[in-house]
Amino acid sequence: MAKKKGLSRPAKMFWGLLAAVLIAIIGIWGYNRYMEKKKVEQLYQHGFQLLEEQTALYIKENYSGISKIEFSPIFVDGDGRFTMRTVNVVPVVYDEEGNKAILGGTIGHHSYAGYGILEGIMLDFDGNGGEIIELAGRNGKMVEVQQYQHLPTEAQLRDSQKIDENILALIEDGQLKGVEKKLKGSPSCKIDYNLEIKKGEYWKWQP
Repeated sequence: MAKKKGLSRPAKMFWGLLAAVLIAIIGIWGYNRYMEKKKVEQLYQHGFQLLEEQTALYIKENYSGISKIEFSPIFVDGDGRFTMRTVNVVPVVYDEEGNKAILGGTIGHHSYAGYGILEGIMLDFDGNGGEIIELAGRNGKMVEVQQYQHLPTEAQLRDSQKIDENILALIEDGQLKGVEKKLKGSPSCKIDYNLEIKKGEYWKWQP
C-alpha cells in the first residue's frame, strides 16, 4: 500500500504564514475595537462629569435644606445601529430629614425631563477624533466645554426651569421636606459624583 504523502515544505510554510497573518489581522482588529470603545467611554465620563457638576452646583447654591446630592452610574442603552443609543444619569437629592427623591422621574401623571444625551448634553467627535462636549447653559444656549476638566463659569446655571419645576413637584408631593429655593443654598451639602458606566435602562435604577 502506497504511503500517503504529506504537505510539501513550501505548502507548510505558506499555510503557516497565512495563519500568522490572519492571527495578526484579528489581533489588530480586536485592539482597534477595544481602543474605540475606551475612547467612547472616556467621552461619556468627561461629558457626564461636567453635567453632574452643573446639576449639583445649581441645586447646592439655590436650595436650602439639602443634605446630599448623588448620582446613579452612567447608563448606556441601545447599540446605536438597530436601536437608538441613550446615555443617561439619574440625580438623587436628600433633604435634612433623610428623605430622598430622584430627578427626572414621574410624579403622578407628569414626567420630568431627564439628564442625558439630548437632555442637557451633546457628545460627539470631530473630524480629527477630538471630543465635542456641549452643555445647555444660560437661556438654553449650548456651550462648548470639552476643553475643561471641571465646569467653567460660562456653563454654570443662573436659573433652571427644568430643575425648579421638578424639585417643586417633589416638595408638593411630600418626597422632600424642609427644602426651599433660597439664595443661601445648602453650603454644607455633600456631593457624590458617579462616573461608573453600566449597560441598562436608567429609569429602572433605584438609589
